[in-house]
Amino acid sequence: MSKRSTSLIGAAVTLALFQQAAVAQTQTTDRNEVEEVVVTGIRGSLRESVETKREASAIVDVISSEDMGKFPDKNAAESLSHVPGVNIDRQFGQGERVSIRGTDPALNRTLLNGQTVASADWFILDSPGRTFNYTLLAPEIVSSLEVYKSPEARIDEGSIGGTVILNTHRPLDLPESTLRTSLDYAYNDRAKEGKPNYSALYSWKNDADTFGVIVTALRSEEELERHGIETFSYPTASGAKMPTSVVPDGSAVFPNAINSALFKQDRTRTSGTIGLQLKPSDSFELNLNGLYVKAEYDNYNQSRYAFFGHNLSAPNVTRATVRDGLITSADFSNGLTLLDAISRRSEVETYAVDLKADWRGDGWSASGTIGTTEADGGTQQQYFLEYEGLGGFSYDIGKERASVTFANDPANPASMPGIGFGQSRQQPTHDEEQYVQADFTRDLGWGPINQLLVGVKYREHKTDQDSRLGNIAGSALAGQGLDDFAGGLTPGNMLDGADANSGLERWMTVDRGALENFVAGAPLVNPFTTPVTPLGVGVFTPFPNAMFNVEEEIASAYTQFNFTGAGFRGNLGLRYVMTDQSSSGFTGVGGGVFVPNSFSRDYNDWLPSFNFAMDVADDVVVRLSASRTMARANFADLASFLELDNTTNSGRGGNPNLDPYRASNFDLSAEWYLGNEGLLAVTLFYKDVRSFIVGQSSPEQQFDTNSGLTETFDVTRPRNGAGGEIQGSELTFQTSLWGDFGLQANYTYADGSTDEGLQIPFSSKHTINLTPYYDNGTINARLTYGWRSKYFREIGRNGVAVTTDEYAQLDAAFGWRLTENIELTAQILNMLDETHYEYAGEESRLLNLYKNGRRYFAGVRFSL
Repeated sequence: MSKRSTSLIGAAVTLALFQQAAVAQTQTTDRNEVEEVVVTGIRGSLRESVETKREASAIVDVISSEDMGKFPDKNAAESLSHVPGVNIDRQFGQGERVSIRGTDPALNRTLLNGQTVASADWFILDSPGRTFNYTLLAPEIVSSLEVYKSPEARIDEGSIGGTVILNTHRPLDLPESTLRTSLDYAYNDRAKEGKPNYSALYSWKNDADTFGVIVTALRSEEELERHGIETFSYPTASGAKMPTSVVPDGSAVFPNAINSALFKQDRTRTSGTIGLQLKPSDSFELNLNGLYVKAEYDNYNQSRYAFFGHNLSAPNVTRATVRDGLITSADFSNGLTLLDAISRRSEVETYAVDLKADWRGDGWSASGTIGTTEADGGTQQQYFLEYEGLGGFSYDIGKERASVTFANDPANPASMPGIGFGQSRQQPTHDEEQYVQADFTRDLGWGPINQLLVGVKYREHKTDQDSRLGNIAGSALAGQGLDDFAGGLTPGNMLDGADANSGLERWMTVDRGALENFVAGAPLVNPFTTPVTPLGVGVFTPFPNAMFNVEEEIASAYTQFNFTGAGFRGNLGLRYVMTDQSSSGFTGVGGGVFVPNSFSRDYNDWLPSFNFAMDVADDVVVRLSASRTMARANFADLASFLELDNTTNSGRGGNPNLDPYRASNFDLSAEWYLGNEGLLAVTLFYKDVRSFIVGQSSPEQQFDTNSGLTETFDVTRPRNGAGGEIQGSELTFQTSLWGDFGLQANYTYADGSTDEGLQIPFSSKHTINLTPYYDNGTINARLTYGWRSKYFREIGRNGVAVTTDEYAQLDAAFGWRLTENIELTAQILNMLDETHYEYAGEESRLLNLYKNGRRYFAGVRFSL
């Protein structure tokens, strides 16, 4: 058996580790259908988890909420990142989106109690998609997280990588009159501010165990601060009309608009759940679940630029150094410096309600579910001013480093004597779904086939984005400069830990209150007319380029056979899905005229799935699965809209004729059980994706609202490209070491590309998680190290491939149980203050460099 396991590991070409496991208390996952990976240090739970893995047929990982509280993470995405094959995006310092097995986050679904939960983003540049915003949910809200890597016909379609199911607590599963509370203090060392957080859960049930109520209430607040260095793009010297006497190689590129970015955000989340459970008899049960979340993401972003823009004539370049096709340093005797100050009031509000009835008879069961969910998000109000100054500057740039030296002192507000542009804008989004579902199960005696599952479901989904704006009248900007809005110098720790100079670290900022008051009281004009038309104070005009609506009607039906026999188990199913889509938006035709348009289409999918597990020996279980899956295109990709950036003459638009992603999937796994607690396992996976959607950049003639003229824009639109493959392996290992010490670890290898040779977004080739831990029942402590290799993120401006560099994070957690009911806790996240780095094609071509800082938490938990 040892040789067999070693052979499988060699075939996977992986090295690894696995996560400590224990039983998750979940009501929707049948014990005979899941492989449970729950992060705890409780030895009894670990033994039970190993036994659950041995009985499983599907490839499913589970994390329970009681264990989340002990893991060094503060949201569900952070917890999921420790599951083999799962990665998360931490651009703003917290896990927001989940990627499974090398797929784009939009190709993975997140369900609440098996149903859609509406989601919305807060950042104005994030168009509505199918990703779930995990910062909305605290881990205390859910009882378990299930990660389905191999699909089953009974589960909603819509994912290529995997499906995450969040299950809320049910009162009849808890002891009578259960009360759990927690209080902690969160501190960010870059923001140098802290905020208190609290949570409470109360559950009650009657003596007969026939009726119960559970209520949770949570509030969290955290000050975030991100320091960064950014560039817009890398144009060529010839395109910028640089003199050949200074730059002989016209194909050499240089960084356009190097800037120092100061981002501050106050994240406040108020949330709660309620659950009612009625079970008057063994044959009938009724469950009502409700979720409400209100999250505020108010943020303030300031960026100071050394700018070379598309609207400037040939600059006076007096010196330049070229290395490997990059102008690594240069002197500009006459340049444009800008200071952008953007204050955004952003809020996301979501709710979900579902009612489920279950009937059980002799050898059969049936259930009916009805529910609704809505989310409102986006940017409710954006205030924007752009300050201008002239003067020379020089720069030096390379991998993870940049410096800019300005002729005029950036700490002096007089260096920005004017305001060139101002705008007030609103861009709210809305997402909703209503659904009804019926399921039926019948026990069978057809040899190894022991159960038949059938069901139908109907869903209506709507997503839309509105956008309204007004530019500040030029007369209101005249005579205004940074002197009138000075807010003090950048923080003393600005860009600490980054390779930057004082020109990027110390500059005069804009007072946020003064900015908002000025923009709110300034007269606005309509920029889409020529000449501009006065609107008035606080009066907006629609911005049709960024307005769209997408609606879907989805009807599905499934049949699934479960089977079991001597030493084997599994399921075979087929799901049929009909999708009817419609989208509407606007297209600018010049002269301030926007033409509404709408498109509609429909398509069908047959989705078979097969899961099989066999006990090939006393200590070895082999599993295999095969399936066909589909994932619909992002809403913003489907929308008939066009959004332009007049500063960079770039834009993006949708394509309502996109086909969905479709893939054939195959999995093979083997697990070698080493006693009651040990496990060594390897999983091989392969995905043949028939239709990748890729962004394509091409020149288009569009109306420029700044100049009032039709100009050439570099517009990126999605299209159906060729197919591609994703293949890889997951190696997991867990073991007790000595005494009360143990180790959890895993390694994931994922390699994928399209048939056209394009990279797959968010796919890291290598991912490693290591978690040594200690738990003696009174004191528990663990270190968690997670590392992922570089990955392609998107096609950026001018068609450049944006790559996120490798990233590692070290976290720590400590708990001390003072009594049976009181525990002290402490956590440190991002202990090493790692750098988030993105580049344009070549590592030396810096696009974004961010420092998010360390996060500290100290608190106490009570339970009664």
